[in-house]
Amino acid sequence: MQASKLCDITGVFSIACGRHGCFAPQSLVDLFKGEQQKNADFSFLKALKHTNFHPDQTVVLIYDIVCQYIVYLQERIGQHLPPGLVIDAAIGLFHVHAHKEQCFFQYAPTFIPGTGIVSGEILESLWSSLNSISPMARTATIAHRAETLDDHANDSNHKKTIGMVSSLCRSYSHAEDMLEHATKYYQNLTDQAGTVAVDKWTEDIKSAEHNRRVDVGVMDIYAAKLAVDPSNIAQPETGTQAPRSVSWIELSLAVEEIQ
Repeated sequence: MQASKLCDITGVFSIACGRHGCFAPQSLVDLFKGEQQKNADFSFLKALKHTNFHPDQTVVLIYDIVCQYIVYLQERIGQHLPPGLVIDAAIGLFHVHAHKEQCFFQYAPTFIPGTGIVSGEILESLWSSLNSISPMARTATIAHRAETLDDHANDSNHKKTIGMVSSLCRSYSHAEDMLEHATKYYQNLTDQAGTVAVDKWTEDIKSAEHNRRVDVGVMDIYAAKLAVDPSNIAQPETGTQAPRSVSWIELSLAVEEIQ
C-alpha cells in the first residue's frame, strides 16, 4: 500500500522468533512512509522488553538489510538497550544471496556460532497468512484494524505453541540424519586436506569468530582464495600456454574429483 496516497498506514513491521515462528509481543508496528529505521528500532525495543529477555543473553538479529541497519544502531537507540547487551547481526539465507559477496560470509547465520541451522526467513511465511486479511483491514478504522491484527497474530502464536512439540520432534529427527551425513563428509574432507591444513584452518576460524563482533570483515576468511594464478596451474606438454578458459576448466575438474 506504499504507492497509495489514500492510506494513513502503508504497511506493518514485526519481529518474530526465528526458531519457533511466534510473533514477539507488542512488536507489530505500523509503517507510514515506507520501511524506515525508526519503525524497526521501535519494534526491536518492544520485542526485547516484552519477551522476558535476559540482558546477559546474546541477541541474534536477523534482518534482510541488517548490514545497513546495524551500522548506527547504538547511536540511535543505544541508551534504551539493556547495558552490556551483545547483538549478533545476520541476514536471512534467502536475502543474503542478493547482497554483495562479502555479506554472505559476514552476515549469513551459517557462519555465526550459536545460531544453529536457521534460515532467518520465518516472517515471510507469517506475512502470507496476514495477507489474507489485508483487504478487510485496509478499510477498517484504526482501532478495528489494530484489534484485527492483534487477534490474528495471537491466533498464529497459539497454533505455533500447540504444534511446537510435533514440529520440534520432526526437526530433531531430521537433524540427526543431517548430522550423520555431515560427519561423514567432514571426515572425508579432513582426510583429504591433511592434519596440518585442518589445524591451521581451525585456528583461523576460531580467531575470526572471536573477533567478528569487533570487525565483521574478519569473516572474509571463509571466502575461497587462490594463492597463484589458476591459468598457470595446468600447462600443455608442448610448452605453450593454454588459454585461460581451458585452465579454469581443468582446475574445476580437478577440484571436483578431489571432493
